[in-house]
Amino acid sequence: MKHRGDTADDRPQDRDDNRQIFRCQAVAEHQRLLRKDPEYRWRRREIEREIGDWIRAYGADGVRTGLIRIPVVFHVIWHTSAENISDAQIASQIAVLNEDFRRLNADATSTPAAFAAVAADARLEFALAVRGPGCTPTTGITRHNTALTGWTYPGNGMKSAATGGADPWDSSQYLNIWTVNYTDGTLGFGTFPGGAAARDGLVLHYEATGRTGTTMPGADLGRTGTHEIGHWLDLQHIWGGSASPSSTDCTDGDLVTDTPNQAGASPFNSSGCRTFPGVSCMNGPNGDMFMNYMDYSADPCLNTFTAGQVVRMDAALHTARASILASQGLVPPIGIPGPDLWSKDTSDDTGAEPNTSAQPMYLSDDIWVRRQNDGLSNQDHENPEYRTAGGSPNYVYVRVRNRACNGNQAGTVRLYWAKASSGLSWPAPWDGSVTAPALMGSAIGSSPVSVAGGDDEILVFPWSPPNPADYASFGADQHHFCLLSRIETSSTSPFGMTSAETSNLYANARNNNNIVWKNISVVDDLPGASKSTGFMISNFGEKPQELWLRFAVAKEDYDLFRWGRVLFDVPYELAERLREGRSEGIEWLSATSFLLAKPDAVIGGGFELRREEMYALNARFISNGDPTIGARVFNIDVTQLNGEEIIGGVRFALRTHAAKWFEGQCLETDHSPGPRDGGNWIGRGDGGSCCCCS
Repeated sequence: MKHRGDTADDRPQDRDDNRQIFRCQAVAEHQRLLRKDPEYRWRRREIEREIGDWIRAYGADGVRTGLIRIPVVFHVIWHTSAENISDAQIASQIAVLNEDFRRLNADATSTPAAFAAVAADARLEFALAVRGPGCTPTTGITRHNTALTGWTYPGNGMKSAATGGADPWDSSQYLNIWTVNYTDGTLGFGTFPGGAAARDGLVLHYEATGRTGTTMPGADLGRTGTHEIGHWLDLQHIWGGSASPSSTDCTDGDLVTDTPNQAGASPFNSSGCRTFPGVSCMNGPNGDMFMNYMDYSADPCLNTFTAGQVVRMDAALHTARASILASQGLVPPIGIPGPDLWSKDTSDDTGAEPNTSAQPMYLSDDIWVRRQNDGLSNQDHENPEYRTAGGSPNYVYVRVRNRACNGNQAGTVRLYWAKASSGLSWPAPWDGSVTAPALMGSAIGSSPVSVAGGDDEILVFPWSPPNPADYASFGADQHHFCLLSRIETSSTSPFGMTSAETSNLYANARNNNNIVWKNISVVDDLPGASKSTGFMISNFGEKPQELWLRFAVAKEDYDLFRWGRVLFDVPYELAERLREGRSEGIEWLSATSFLLAKPDAVIGGGFELRREEMYALNARFISNGDPTIGARVFNIDVTQLNGEEIIGGVRFALRTHAAKWFEGQCLETDHSPGPRDGGNWIGRGDGGSCCCCS
């Protein structure tokens, strides 16, 4: 890597005039806009109110179970060839973001234990856009030669072609990032939600972008981008939202309860990090969270977001930044014959048929359940809940997209439920034809839909799940149901499907972008919460099936085995047959229970599952009690196969929550004095040491 040399005081200096580094100008820009733009101040006040309301309503739920992917465009503004950074350097920045926001960064193990207990996976991923303005193909990178030799803060000239920069793409659909040559020591700044669309996004010094290519000491791991996206998602600096970096004011705060108050910013030192613990603002024994991405420490020192920060980012994504959730920026505009209604099977689905994703086909985030009618405000899935006769329904939401560049398409969305099973087929049991030993599936409803090219619509279906008591004979599996959405664009067979449907539901979903399926059970690791759930293996096909069960834990979820153990309870008759077959990666603990011992395991073979034969299995999750796991989601996929043919599957999403206490110390210690009016504190808040740790 090419580096600027360190100076005697070991801080990175500007090549031209040896000025010191300014880690971030986001709050300076925010304060500047508050002073000069009354409309911005008003918008910020409204956004803070909305975000606060969202956090009060949903903050206790924990991190979302689904993934959100954000399309990114880089505008490279260059005068010299060194400033025209390579595609590889930009790709390395994207890789850093995907590691940092998923807590997959290699240095996550460097988080001190007390702070690891509140560390969190933000469930956010980033990718370069493939669809640009005007529905044109793009690499997600634009390059602009400028006559200007450098840039200084304040100023947003790099965000306009008229002033030597590049115009932004639609900020409601893309995250815009400009790379420039700052000559005053500025590393970058991100805009808070609520600013003008023409200025929205990030500006990064080209030498503080990514971790390969031309970088500078202390800013050579891409964490400037991580920090500034935090601001873009409404995070404040960890020492507070209004105090200056050199402030020793301990009355400020960042509106997040699990980040300790601290007196000003940690120093940016390219040769080393602060020593833990470093106490200020009476925040001992753990002291300042100087490794938090929203501090000013050098890149090698930064390694975590907290659960409270993740909730705040989630709130911003469901309020001020909600439009980006339906962006078509990651859907290629080529190869589309015309208007095409579709929904996403997987987080990386682009609408192509077949869907070649390595992810299972039963995970659609375009179907979600909410127990009250709030699914537009919170688009994360909840397990459905049975209510007695006369009680309020659950609500199912289905997002329908049109991947074409223009032109409307109309169709009918048909929504179904089924008793959760890894062996579901089509059309039974979704059509209500399987009624023994209880009703195993049925239609929920249908709705007409019409979507313009490049747009989306969200449909809402009230739904009252069946009484779990109807399935008491199954023993283990009574509460778990799954959902299927089919978009029909013709009233005659094959109903607008590209590939005619067969009895193999998994293949139907993979081959047709207008069929999506959700078979997920969320298990919360909370005191008093049930840490078990059930599912069924079954054969709804026309012929016997050679039964195999495959268990998979993705590499990013290997910490599941540090969290604890996953056990499966099997009916005795089935257990006898399974024990006679082949197994790998499992350990039988008794005649009817086995332990998932490896992240890739398989069991089965040697016998056939007869037509309409079904068994209920129970999955149990037993924690080791390690509080340093933090707030995560560990996914376990169970896939049922007929020989080598995938029939279906189920995902268990184990959601862990941040600890409130660690070794007798309260971890919710922020002293934020109250809500903001957009720039300053007003009124009284809930601050005070440990007020939430009771």
